[in-house]
Amino acid sequence: MTRKLKINIVMGPFYPIPPVRGLAVEKRQYAMALEYAKAGHEVTMISRRFDGFPNHEMQDGVRHIRVPSFDPPKPGLTYRLMDALYSVIVGLRLPKADVTVTNSVSAPLILPLRKAGRIAVSVGRYPKGQMAFYRRAARLHAASTYIAQAIVQQSPSMRSRVHVVNNAISHDFAQAITSERGPRQTEIVYLGRISREKGLDILIRAFQAIAPHYPDWRLTLIGPWDVASGGDGGAFLDELKVIAPELGERVTFTGPIYNGQAIVARLRAADVFVYPSVAEKGEAFGVAPVEAMACGCAIILSALKCFEDFVAPEQNGLVFDHGRNAVANLTEVLNRLLGDADLRERLGRAAMRTALGFTPARIAQAMLEDFERLVADDDR
Repeated sequence: MTRKLKINIVMGPFYPIPPVRGLAVEKRQYAMALEYAKAGHEVTMISRRFDGFPNHEMQDGVRHIRVPSFDPPKPGLTYRLMDALYSVIVGLRLPKADVTVTNSVSAPLILPLRKAGRIAVSVGRYPKGQMAFYRRAARLHAASTYIAQAIVQQSPSMRSRVHVVNNAISHDFAQAITSERGPRQTEIVYLGRISREKGLDILIRAFQAIAPHYPDWRLTLIGPWDVASGGDGGAFLDELKVIAPELGERVTFTGPIYNGQAIVARLRAADVFVYPSVAEKGEAFGVAPVEAMACGCAIILSALKCFEDFVAPEQNGLVFDHGRNAVANLTEVLNRLLGDADLRERLGRAAMRTALGFTPARIAQAMLEDFERLVADDDR
C-alpha cells in the first residue's frame, strides 16, 4: 500500500448492510469493504437503516452510516424517484473521501464531488445507454468484458473511463475452496432469483426429460420469488410447479437462503449446479455460478457472453445453447454429465481452482490498484 485512502461505498436504497437480506451486490460490496479495511484503508459504508442495526457503528474496521430509506417498490418511476431521494439524503451525510464507490443509479449524478472525491460506478447490469450521463464519474467498473464492450459501444465518449474488474465471491465461499470435492449427493441445484429471465422452465423441462433415467437424482431451486426481492411473484412460481407434477418432491423450491455458510453447506453437498439464464441483457457477470464453482460443483451454464470471463467449456464447466431448442440442448448436456461421475469430478476440481481468482482478496487488490491510479491522476 503506497498511501492510505479514504473510501466511501454508497449502497443502493433498499437493502441493509451487513447483507442479512439482499442480493449479490450487497454481499460483494460488503466483502470488498472488509478487504479494503484489512489493507489499512479508511472505509465507510452508507446504506439504509434497518431494524436492529444502529445508525452509526464501527464493525470489523468498517465505519457504517445508515440513513432513512424505503422498502423496494416495483421497478419503474417510483423506484427511480426513491433512489434519487435516497441519494440526496446520502449526500448530506457523506464523509469526505478520496474515492466513492456506488451502484446506485442516481448517486453518480447527485453526490457532491467535494465530499465524494473520485466517483467509481459499479456497473453490475447491462447498460441501457445511461453511462453517457455519468460524466462526473472518474471510473465505470464493468463487472465483465461483455459489459465493458456494451458500455463502449453505447457510449464511445466514456471509453477511457471503463475498466473491467470482475465481481468477487463472498468470504464464506472463498473459505469453502479446498483441493478435494468430498462426497456429493445426487442433486442438481440452481441458486438465484426465481424469475423468467433465469430460464428455470428450461431447466425443469430438461430434468423432466432425463428424470426417468436417473431416479436417484433430484432438482433443488434456491432463491426468492417475491417481487420485492427480484423474483417474478407467486403466480410465476405456480407456473413452474405445474410443469412436471409427476416428479413430485424430486423438484423442490426452498425459497431464499441468506446465510452464507448455510448456502455453502448446500452447494458443498450438491454434485451439479445449473444456471440456465436467458437474460442476454440482464446478466453482467454471474456470481452465483462462481460461488458454486468455489464449492466444487460441476456446473452447466447457458451460453451468455458475460460468463466467458470465468468458464472454459469442457475444462471447468459445460455450456449449452440457450437459443433455439434450449430444452433439448440442456437435456443433452445434463444427460451427459449425470451419466459420467469422472467428468463431474474433473470439472468440479477445476472449478474450485478457477474460483481462487475471484476471492475478495484478489478482486479487492485489483480495485485498490485502480483507486490508486484515480487518486494519482488528481495529484498531477
